Amino acid sequence: MIDLHTQQLLQDILRRESRSILAYVAEAYPWTTSTEEKTWAELQRLIAAEREAVASLGRFLVRRRIPPPYLPPYPAHFTTLNFLALDFLLPRLVEQERRSIADLERDRAALKDPAAQAEVDKLLALKRQHLARLEELAAAHPQARAS
Repeated sequence: MIDLHTQQLLQDILRRESRSILAYVAEAYPWTTSTEEKTWAELQRLIAAEREAVASLGRFLVRRRIPPPYLPPYPAHFTTLNFLALDFLLPRLVEQERRSIADLERDRAALKDPAAQAEVDKLLALKRQHLARLEELAAAHPQARAS
């Protein structure tokens, strides 16, 4: 049985990660040039992997009979990201991923249940890999470095 504090933390993580900027960008249709198609495809793969990792956390909650949280709409200020250039978005995605990792590390430290810790560890490991890849993608775009 997972304690109430751990349940709430896991629900908060699921809610936060389900409504991240990275998740939103999948539907924001960033503007790309023909030379950025591979970068956009790579970003879509990262987004899909994170979406699956968050879904895995949701399945963990269900297996433990913890109700999944209500998922609110994306924050309204995310709409300012619609149709922006990919090279403009990349440094913002890097910064968001760093904040997400810091939030997860803080939450992970507060978890007492080993199985819950293991689930968050899986998500953290994936996000750390993605941060490194996002940093590479941002570095490869001169406009992103100038931002």
